[in-house]
Amino acid sequence: MALFRDRALLLKRYPYGESSLVVHLCTREHGRVHVLARGAYRPTSRYFAILDLFDELELEWSAHPGRELADLRAGSILRRRRRPSADLERYRAAVSVLELAELASRPGEADRALYDLVDGALSALDAGGLAGDRGLVVFELRFLQTLGLHPALDRCAACAGAAEPVTADRRRVAFSAGAGGRLCRACAVEARASGRRVGTMPLQVLEDGSRLLALDEGARAAFLAGLAQARVDRIRDFTGRFLDYHLESQPRTHRAFLAVANRNAPDKAAEAL
Repeated sequence: MALFRDRALLLKRYPYGESSLVVHLCTREHGRVHVLARGAYRPTSRYFAILDLFDELELEWSAHPGRELADLRAGSILRRRRRPSADLERYRAAVSVLELAELASRPGEADRALYDLVDGALSALDAGGLAGDRGLVVFELRFLQTLGLHPALDRCAACAGAAEPVTADRRRVAFSAGAGGRLCRACAVEARASGRRVGTMPLQVLEDGSRLLALDEGARAAFLAGLAQARVDRIRDFTGRFLDYHLESQPRTHRAFLAVANRNAPDKAAEAL
């Protein structure tokens, strides 16, 4: 039997028997961990009323060779986050953050950058500054960056050269999720000839995404706070669909927002490269 202690974020929990829980955790030093919290609902438990979503925890567990579930032994709350549970929009954004963390984390593989990103996103949602959807926009862009899936936003993903607009109104650039993002005209033609799907994306959406990644936290919040909701929705639509493509599945928390037609789809007359 091996004992472990680590900072943790609760990803999911399921009832087990009358008083216990099966809990999926994202930990900072041990990756994703699945534990059995025996008697979690009993007031005498060493982790009674501790295993709540969104809080940062410090937990101790024991792992046994050949067993899928570790045994939770003790726990404490490092940071209580109440605001996401009291506001529906923030709650939805926070649940989406946890679902993406569940998809990206790996058992036994420490990913401190991912843990810190998720922990920071939950703290930002709890702080009460930006609305939930605006905080989620920033998280999903940085999530892609952390996973190494960040799309090319400023230059051509294929040749790293300039990628000028390709439509007559100069408002749209060539774009391919499969080819890595923004493309110049020549690389777009080459990507399409090789069988990749190539379309166009509003230049403003990519510029907004690039700016959000480049700004510091204070400037980013000010920039987002000044954006019209339709413009925020376009960035969310872009990042959500790009994520779904590379994850090869659509997270449940994306389904309602992306159920409508693509908000960044071009007019048919502007689609030709």
